[in-house]
Amino acid sequence: MVPAGERRDQRDTWHGFSNAFSHAFEIAAITAIFALIGVWIDHRFGTRPAFTIALTLFAVVGVGLRAYLTYTHQIEREEEAKPWLRKNP
Repeated sequence: MVPAGERRDQRDTWHGFSNAFSHAFEIAAITAIFALIGVWIDHRFGTRPAFTIALTLFAVVGVGLRAYLTYTHQIEREEEAKPWLRKNP
């Protein structure tokens, strides 16, 4: 029988893997979708590769900014729970 603390650690580890996989898929999928939309627009209007590059860069910057803001918010939330950071009345 596995102790409860070990199960919790294992669950947290798998939860971390799940979050990392979903973030990686989100970055790849959104970038690919925006690049394909740019290719389609460039093909339709004959502006190769202007829209492809612009939309791909837009997607990379947007996903990167979202990841950064999500990470900082998560860290702030975890830091609030630290006993040494609590303000005593």
